[in-house]
Amino acid sequence: MNSWNDGYFTDATYTYGYYRELSPVYMRWCLLNKGIAAPDINEDSCHCELGFGQGVSANIHAAATPGKFFGTDFNPAHAAQAQKLAEASGADANFFEDSFEEFANRDDLPQFDSIGFQGVWSWVSAENRRHMLEVARRHLKSGGMVYNSYNCLPGWAPTAPIRELLTLYDKNFHGNGDINERVQAALKFVGEMLDAEPAYVKLAPTFQSTFEQLKKQNPHYIAHEYLNLDWDLMYFSDVAQLSQEAKLDFATTAMPIEGEIFHLPQKAKDFLSKINDALVREQIQDYFINRNFRKDLYVRGLRRIPNAEAQEKILSTRYVLMTPAAEVPLTFNTSLGILRLSEDAYRPLINHLAADNFRPKNLLKFRSKVNATLEVIRVLILTGHVMPCQSEAAAELVTESCDRLNAHLCERAKFEEAISFLASPLIGGGVNVNRFKQLFLAQYKGGVKAADKLADTVQKLLSRQGQRILFNGKALDTPEKTTEHLRTLAERFLTIDLPILKALMIV
Repeated sequence: MNSWNDGYFTDATYTYGYYRELSPVYMRWCLLNKGIAAPDINEDSCHCELGFGQGVSANIHAAATPGKFFGTDFNPAHAAQAQKLAEASGADANFFEDSFEEFANRDDLPQFDSIGFQGVWSWVSAENRRHMLEVARRHLKSGGMVYNSYNCLPGWAPTAPIRELLTLYDKNFHGNGDINERVQAALKFVGEMLDAEPAYVKLAPTFQSTFEQLKKQNPHYIAHEYLNLDWDLMYFSDVAQLSQEAKLDFATTAMPIEGEIFHLPQKAKDFLSKINDALVREQIQDYFINRNFRKDLYVRGLRRIPNAEAQEKILSTRYVLMTPAAEVPLTFNTSLGILRLSEDAYRPLINHLAADNFRPKNLLKFRSKVNATLEVIRVLILTGHVMPCQSEAAAELVTESCDRLNAHLCERAKFEEAISFLASPLIGGGVNVNRFKQLFLAQYKGGVKAADKLADTVQKLLSRQGQRILFNGKALDTPEKTTEHLRTLAERFLTIDLPILKALMIV
């Protein structure tokens, strides 16, 4: 080991992303959806995240889910940020700056019900991957869940050279200094190389378009994803084999239903149906989809439950609509094209969940059409318009910690646009709430209920900081335009956003 960061990029902190797949509540539902037993989530549960970045997901889940949370990220700035958020929420969260090896060897860790690896596996050394699995081997309960997301083959094969070029340039010609300058210099180098028309690009037609999309990303994201010394592309089958050595059985992807599989032509489905081995079939699917990123769930001691029992539990689970009913689209994009959904199949369930001001509801009234109902709810969860809820008792247990964390995040929104998520006790996870909505929410909770007053308060705040609002990519250049835009946003907040936030127990 050459240094404390062991080749991982630590010259800049990571972005403030949130990942619902790390939610124990969501993990559990995904397993249930596949007829696989999962641990109950209660006050005695313990959960862990390795490589938690800025700690946004870890802290939202610690605040919104009963039990204790642990985690480590060997970037000290990340650990400090995560601990600060934990102090704000008052949740039972313990975050460290240990290496994965040090964390695996700790003697003060409990047995975990769930462990999450979000975007870490591909970007650390083989040695560190062994330590990650060792954490699971030593500290995961029988029946416990592991989530692992990673870049994979075959989808990455044509464009992997982009990453190699960026890393090669940064390592040999730049390698230090301002992160934005380093990223821009590396991108400029690759762009100039492409202008010289290398033969490889003709053989990899997606190379140019992928590079153009990459240039639009946050420089900090590019640095962490592309400038690490370690970056290892693996096939699903290889990851599954390594995981089995830690007594982890592949269970399912952390997706209720995969749009690509749902959208495959019948000829492909017929071919896949002939493959009896589940792991082989999963690997072959990646070729049909040309998958470049996996979101996988593993279980220590996989145990299946009867199909009828699983269906009953899914129908009995409460669900909440996260999007106004009229704004839920019945088309969504997959890597294989646009998937169009049936109005007759989807609208009744969407309207059911929208009724009574979005109050969460189960699906028992749709029991007579169980197969169609299960498909609809899976697609709506896949697309993020619906989420499964935890029990009322669990939600009540975490309401105060969510309120404290959300108040802290709304206070931060006065000065910066960083964390665009709040914690929901209802779903045991995070909800996308942008800066303006957070500012409106803080004022609303303080007693300001009128749209014009909400807009005026936010305008004064931004004016004091010399900040201007961007709309359609352009700065609003007069106070009148700013006022009009903020009032429009405030009116939407009160009439459309607020009922959903109330249903989610954020208000």
